Amino acid sequence: YEVCEVPDVPRLEETLDAYDRITCTEFAPAWPAVRTLLGEGGDRYIQLAMERTPPATAAELVGLMGTWLGIRRSWAEFLDAHPLVLGPSFTEPPVEPGLESRDRAGRDRVASGMRLCTATSFAGVPAVAVPTGLRDGLPAGVQIIGRAFREDLCLAAAQAVEDRLGVLTPVDPRS
Repeated sequence: YEVCEVPDVPRLEETLDAYDRITCTEFAPAWPAVRTLLGEGGDRYIQLAMERTPPATAAELVGLMGTWLGIRRSWAEFLDAHPLVLGPSFTEPPVEPGLESRDRAGRDRVASGMRLCTATSFAGVPAVAVPTGLRDGLPAGVQIIGRAFREDLCLAAAQAVEDRLGVLTPVDPRS
């Protein structure tokens, strides 16, 4: 694979803002019922987001849908120039389990760390996460992002990473 470094993915901050606004708007009407489905503590991450991000009005939601379509187009153009992107699954050293639900600082740290995963999900492009080892006893990895409908390229590149590093799963929880 030919590798070149790019400064960043398209419209990242705008993507994260639109994602938060749309998901909080989607959850808001049914939140009392939905939160019970998430299990004890499972609702905390979303609750912390909803406290900061009010639901969009109908007019705002229409604008957000336009933003979402524009972001998808920007990603399509970006991936035409860079058919595969290798990036972190988490953009900082691994954190202890449960940090995302502990408090606002933990939630914000985890949301920031997984921002590339959030962006790729929102843009609707395929990505595959590949474990690359342990750091301070916690799993670390990369993700390989591709153009829409080119999961085959993502999986082939993931196989190349595994061929180079070895298969590092399953992780032994006792080690």
